[in-house]
Amino acid sequence: MVKRTVSVPGPSRRLPLRRCSPRFIGRPESVKEARNWLDRVLRAEGVPGEATDTALLLLSELASNNVKHAPNRTAVPGDFYVRAHLFHGRVRVEVRDAHGRRPVLRTVTPDTMAESGHGLVLVNALADCWGRCRSTLGPGMFFELRWDAPQPVAPVVPLQRKGW
Repeated sequence: MVKRTVSVPGPSRRLPLRRCSPRFIGRPESVKEARNWLDRVLRAEGVPGEATDTALLLLSELASNNVKHAPNRTAVPGDFYVRAHLFHGRVRVEVRDAHGRRPVLRTVTPDTMAESGHGLVLVNALADCWGRCRSTLGPGMFFELRWDAPQPVAPVVPLQRKGW
């Protein structure tokens, strides 16, 4: 009789999601895929529900803009990367064009009854800060949300000593 030990493969070890910059294909369905990815990342990191919901809404706006305003979808689609940077009490989400095209900010006066044209108005209203960014992945747009703003520290009052 022979005793033999067989190792059972354990679950594959995954890299932390916050280190990923997944690429999404430039089609409207990819916006939902990007939202699902960011939702998993934020929930895994314990981001509060209200901040997660706001981040998902703002990601939808920036990703939709990237897909919708790609110059020519047949030649070069509006593929995009999403990256989430998580800090204590703060998240920064970046949406970058996969082909290195710079975002063009247009000045428009959206019609209040129109179905579109309100994306950056929402981003401006809900994000703590937002704008254009540049990195090795190329140009893009970002927004930041904060949820645990530190309370101001009370001023330090020196102790009074007798005889001084």
